[in-house]
Amino acid sequence: MFQQIRKWKWIILATTCFLLLYMLPATFIETYYSNGIFLFVRKLLDNTFGKLPFPSFYLFVGFLLIVVLKWTLHFFREKPQPVLQRLFKVVSFVAFIITLFFMLWGFNYGRVPIEEKLQLSVESITQEKLTEETQATISELTKIRKMLKKDTNSIPQIVFINKIEQNSRDALNITLQQFNYPFSKKIRGRFLLDDMLLVFSIGGHYLPFVGEGNVDDAVYYSKKPFYMIHEMAHGNGFTEEAACNFLAYVSCKQSGNLSLQYSGELNYLLYLLSDLKYRNETIYDSIKASMPRAIQKDLEELKQYYLSHTFKTGFLGDAINNSYLKLLGIKDGIKNYDKMVLLVYAWKNKNK
Repeated sequence: MFQQIRKWKWIILATTCFLLLYMLPATFIETYYSNGIFLFVRKLLDNTFGKLPFPSFYLFVGFLLIVVLKWTLHFFREKPQPVLQRLFKVVSFVAFIITLFFMLWGFNYGRVPIEEKLQLSVESITQEKLTEETQATISELTKIRKMLKKDTNSIPQIVFINKIEQNSRDALNITLQQFNYPFSKKIRGRFLLDDMLLVFSIGGHYLPFVGEGNVDDAVYYSKKPFYMIHEMAHGNGFTEEAACNFLAYVSCKQSGNLSLQYSGELNYLLYLLSDLKYRNETIYDSIKASMPRAIQKDLEELKQYYLSHTFKTGFLGDAINNSYLKLLGIKDGIKNYDKMVLLVYAWKNKNK
């Protein structure tokens, strides 16, 4: 019997992890995992993979390639095995990866939602309020832009990428401290080669196995600080995309760094405009037409840039990400990103 258990151990453990995620109370996971076990994991990863002089993502990909190569060679060199036996080995390896995922980060999917912890009253926004919020954000973005660049010419890229990792980490840590969350002073956020992620319509990701957030270096420069903070928020144990967007916005807004402030307001405006266009395209067109010339120019440059970075494989990233989020309890899948608007609006109302 014990031999059978050993044989099936990873499948049993992976199944148990899923069951615990759905069965354990959020307060239990928040207390004993998110604010307990995970903090030890975070420290361990910061002091190992975080010390490497290059993105740990490449190391992980290299490990996977070695495993695939080893299995391929084994497949051709060894005596043929029954199909079910080979399939069992593959399933067991996948179960091992799933178990590791949960232990290193995945149980955070069951923690107390950020809106509940911060006591935010998250409700749907009326058309009128959405329009007002969009106009207010355009005004704020215009004010910040004038401090960065007095004319309508493009803001220099160096403004956004100079010390971006340190500035992003500092801004996020201040926000997490303000909201009474633990945070890592050593968490890493690093850039990957151009289009490595964008080829799948993904601007950034967090890899729990090495504890590192990554942003595609081809992400438009004025969006990079927001993306960097978003991925670092994942690294601090926040799994919901909307929560990470919310933390990125608040961190950018409250920062004394103008480039971060601009990046936060710009990304927030893009979500607002998307929502507005979906609800009432006439009002959307009217607001876009009445924007200050400098903001119109920035948005047009952003649009043209991403048109040149659109890939036919992009749908794969959306499909995989959507299924992944739903499997782990984020019922609205990739639409969860859009919930950021509701969180930010609720936070602003609470702090009026």
